[in-house]
Amino acid sequence: MKMKEIYSAIFIVAINIFSFGQESIASASTASAAAEGNLYRATDDGQIYIGLRNGTVSALSPVFAATLFSGNGTPSSPYSLGQMGATNGQVLSWNSTTNTWAPSTDAATNNWFLAGNANAAASSLLGTTNDVRLQLRSNNTEMLELGTRQTLGLTESSKPSPYNSTTASTMYMRGTSGNSALQFQADNATIYKPVFFTDSNGNFRMRGSAASSDFFELGSNGSSENGRFDFLVGDDGDEPYLFYKYNYTSQTYIEMLRLQGTGLNNTVRVGINMAGSVPNSTLQISGSFSLPIVTTTASLTLTELNFTVILGGNHNISLPSASLCNGRMYIIKNPTTNTPSISAYNNISGGSTSTIAANSVIWLQSINNQWEQIN
Repeated sequence: MKMKEIYSAIFIVAINIFSFGQESIASASTASAAAEGNLYRATDDGQIYIGLRNGTVSALSPVFAATLFSGNGTPSSPYSLGQMGATNGQVLSWNSTTNTWAPSTDAATNNWFLAGNANAAASSLLGTTNDVRLQLRSNNTEMLELGTRQTLGLTESSKPSPYNSTTASTMYMRGTSGNSALQFQADNATIYKPVFFTDSNGNFRMRGSAASSDFFELGSNGSSENGRFDFLVGDDGDEPYLFYKYNYTSQTYIEMLRLQGTGLNNTVRVGINMAGSVPNSTLQISGSFSLPIVTTTASLTLTELNFTVILGGNHNISLPSASLCNGRMYIIKNPTTNTPSISAYNNISGGSTSTIAANSVIWLQSINNQWEQIN
């Protein structure tokens, strides 16, 4: 038999081995009329034979006994691919260096699976190893991107840090219609779940739960260049804003400032050093307070920076327009024998006066469009 015919026979076997497209013979030893190149299965030993030119058959077992195959073709030991040095989970891949098939680790075993990975190690990585963004999507909508500011296209060189940074590591929340949110699980927050969010005016806010059913909120607000920063607390009207300091040595919190409503109304109160008590007035200070005082060296126009004024000579006083500072108070003391001029005010008798009497003290307070003497 020519070598070409032998190779052809082996190729035919490799194609048909598992389909058993062959005839049956009782025994290889009694075969005498086999067709050249045909496959035969002997019923006595179950092995596969190939017909030779002289009518006899030759066993293919030596071919399949090589490292490439295993088994002897019997029902109890069918032909199959040999182990070829492979370990559990490996697959055959083509080695272009040796021009052979060789076992290798399946790339899929190192992937992240939808059902989770049981083979993750401390060195396992989810992400990129080159300078491109890592993107997470839901419903094909971008939700989260990770990378440097430059990689994410967020660098703005004309703005202050961190906007002008190119290398700062950044987590970029995306969302629908240019708005995004980040919410946290809080099972015991019965009404208001904690969330960071943006709105269509570019405002950034945080809302969260307080004591299960109350809430707080803070953040920017407004539109069209009319911005502001809000602090909110609710929802029964008497939840306070509290400012504390912490004493390390005694490990205690000391209340400094309290802003608090009195219920579902428009009343608010402010207290300083209240030690947990609700202020009894719009403003209650548990302690001293200081107000500005000045002695004049020349005529003086009063502003919001003044309160008590002592005349140091024959110095005239100008008051601001009462209509622009309704409720403001000034104390003016004239310890001299002079009677300097002052913007018109109504004296204690209700008459209009434009001088400050010698050796006198006047208290003035604005109401509507007029300054009134109240002492």
